[in-house]
Amino acid sequence: MTLQRIVVALDTGPRARAALEAAVQLAARLQTELVGLFVEDVELLHLAGLPFAREVGYPSATLRPLDVAAMERALRGAAHDMQRTLAAVAGRGPLSWSFRTARGAVPAALRAAAAEGGIVVTCALRVALRAPLAVLCTTALPPEQAVPAAAALAAALGGTVEIVLLDGENDAAETWRRRARQLLEADPSVRV
Repeated sequence: MTLQRIVVALDTGPRARAALEAAVQLAARLQTELVGLFVEDVELLHLAGLPFAREVGYPSATLRPLDVAAMERALRGAAHDMQRTLAAVAGRGPLSWSFRTARGAVPAALRAAAAEGGIVVTCALRVALRAPLAVLCTTALPPEQAVPAAAALAAALGGTVEIVLLDGENDAAETWRRRARQLLEADPSVRV
């Protein structure tokens, strides 16, 4: 199995660290490049720009208006924290890694990263997944590469991983899914 790149979508959610650790282990094992991606969600910035938008402070429970400039600072701070976390985890061993920030809608940014080749490892999807971690890919990546990568992530997590094919519903996608299911017959830790 040869993957050119593994992109890990970094966020501040509770499962993000486990996703990062699993992606680092997989990249090290496959000796492939790891790219950390933090998406500055434009939906949050749009929300902050609405005149009626408010947030509840923690731990004070004080209601305060949202502010675009403050939201941008918060996103930059989160990106900086994610880059430091990536450096700490990926820097433990000999691994080629990089970090980048993108601004946009999260699903579109993840789709664009998957379209560049390789896989995207994420727990940041806003869709109902049956597994705590997803591997995003396109039909350009053969199932013979995506399925073993997802299985290795599932093993590293000690849980299940769902493969999300981003090409939609067409003949190539259906052929890809059929082949992936054949490869997965003996491995219930990965779902397509």
